[in-house]
Amino acid sequence: MNNFASRIRTTLSLMIVVFGVVSCTNGGNKKSAASGPSSHIGAVSEVAVAPYTEISMKAQAQRVPILMYHDLVKEDKTVYFDVTRREFADQMQWISDQKITPITLDQLYRHLTTGAAVPEKSIVITFDDNYQGFHDFALPILEAFKFPAAMFVHTKYVGDKSGKHPKMDWPTLKELVKNPLITIGSHTVTHPADITLLSPEDQTKELKDSKEVLEKQLGKPMDYLAYPDGKNDKIVQAKASECGYKMAFTMENTPAEESPSIMAVGRYIQSRLEKAWDDRETSLRGGALAIFRTPIKDAPVVFEEGQFRKTKLALVLGGMPETELSPSREGVLDFIHRTPGTVAGINGGFFAMAAIASTDNQMVGPCKTHDVATFYPDKFPEIWHKLRNRPLVVWGPTEFAIVAFQPETANTDAAFKDFMPDYTDTFLAGVWLIHNGIPQSKEDMDTFGSKDIQDPRRRAFLGIDRDGHIVLGASTESASSQMLAEAAASAGVQEAVLLDSGFSTSLVYGEDVKASGHSTNAIPSRPVPHAIVLRGTLDARTAALGVSTFKPTPDEPEPKSRHRHRKRKEPADESPNEATAAPPDSTSSTTDQPPTIPPTVPTTTPPATTGGDPPVKKKDVSNYLHRMQPALSTGLLGGNLKSISGFISN
Repeated sequence: MNNFASRIRTTLSLMIVVFGVVSCTNGGNKKSAASGPSSHIGAVSEVAVAPYTEISMKAQAQRVPILMYHDLVKEDKTVYFDVTRREFADQMQWISDQKITPITLDQLYRHLTTGAAVPEKSIVITFDDNYQGFHDFALPILEAFKFPAAMFVHTKYVGDKSGKHPKMDWPTLKELVKNPLITIGSHTVTHPADITLLSPEDQTKELKDSKEVLEKQLGKPMDYLAYPDGKNDKIVQAKASECGYKMAFTMENTPAEESPSIMAVGRYIQSRLEKAWDDRETSLRGGALAIFRTPIKDAPVVFEEGQFRKTKLALVLGGMPETELSPSREGVLDFIHRTPGTVAGINGGFFAMAAIASTDNQMVGPCKTHDVATFYPDKFPEIWHKLRNRPLVVWGPTEFAIVAFQPETANTDAAFKDFMPDYTDTFLAGVWLIHNGIPQSKEDMDTFGSKDIQDPRRRAFLGIDRDGHIVLGASTESASSQMLAEAAASAGVQEAVLLDSGFSTSLVYGEDVKASGHSTNAIPSRPVPHAIVLRGTLDARTAALGVSTFKPTPDEPEPKSRHRHRKRKEPADESPNEATAAPPDSTSSTTDQPPTIPPTVPTTTPPATTGGDPPVKKKDVSNYLHRMQPALSTGLLGGNLKSISGFISN
């Protein structure tokens, strides 16, 4: 909605949604049913609780497009959105030839709210406006193919036979409602041009009266609604829910699972059938690969390194994962030091403010960590279109999962508890690198990843092997995301997602930095607000590799600042041998104690939308690296060099 008044109404509206959790078995496409850890879907965290009534994260393994038709005519069309009998028959034949299965609205609702399985290639067929042409021309074709469909009726015009587009009457509708292929729903009373502009009383009348009349005449509950011309807002959605509708439809072109609400499910006009199917295929290839769920198996934490498919990797396997959120920014070793019982770690998710000197800890995407009980939603809807279908990582005490992110419906604590009732950690990763042991192609990664994910730089990932052991990994040389995926898959990783990379890359085993965002591990990586640490014990076979290899010479002075200044004459009484190192940066942390201040309150400033670490001048790099060296195991670093996370890009 574009005008100011409409924005105020939307802002003041309250969504009346009952959030709960449902016990069910996940549906999924054939990819999610493949052998390996992903076959353990739903085995760990299901409990019997109240039904969930929003679009569930459990539905995200599939994409179901919904078609919208209006009138069918014998031959000559008078408006663009009508179809001829021949055009409709050809489209139904195309659906049949593609082995696509039309499903009912009841099946769609159960799938969206519980993750109930529907056929792998599903579609929904709907009709608006109660045209007689549906009965005369569409119904025989639907029956011939045995395809279910839904008709949305505006009650004021039932039986109106005037003009070139007559409407069905009550006897015809009563005949239709007995047909197991046909579902009847509401299309309001008068089909207002824009229901959002009506008074609250008139909005309620349009929604409630239509439902009551249809139920009285047809003797069945009217659970489903199509907004006239697709017009709706949160106020209308809430009123529709109050009136007893379970699901409502718009005219926004989007697969059902990617809709913003169960009361605003998108549809495609029939002329966009092939676009609808292309959108589905794109989502499944690039983001919604599956709902991957598997038990986590504990094991002593082991370190490995080697060259895999021409890329050198450092790998840490085993232990039980935890995420930690800093009140500001820290090095990964700092997170380990202040978290008793953890022995390894890696930098975590992407953060909104990527400037080196920043102390902000606002994450991109929803976030919940072991050390902070609060669930933090993503609060930047202006960038949600860039985050859609990127991989959400979720785990609890015994289960690990990856699922495609939908910002509007997977951005509450209730949504995560529906998906995994005992979840403890979640964050948004950059791209799905490996699925079922197969590295994703560059083209598929680039579908939903930021534009710089293939730039060569040191890169980090979180994964799991075929035995259910957590894997933290990083390249020890510059690599693209595709190279990283191919190397990790060659090393035996079954599932993996991209973590923040570039200067943030930091893999720690014991007390030793095994991979850094720089050319040498002696230089600490950029401090970060979020890290993944492993709780457990070091494997005896590799424990010695956890001893720090950073051993500065005791009598070696701290490095001087390398800022270039105009040469000045030294005073006669000052000895050049008495020069001392520059004082440490005033913003640096000097303690390994747990933080005593709460996390930064999320700001309302949107994160930067530029991707990648920008080019920097040689002088700035020199200054930056020398400032960082004395802070190997301390916290924040100062400086005026800015480096962008690269997670969000135009």
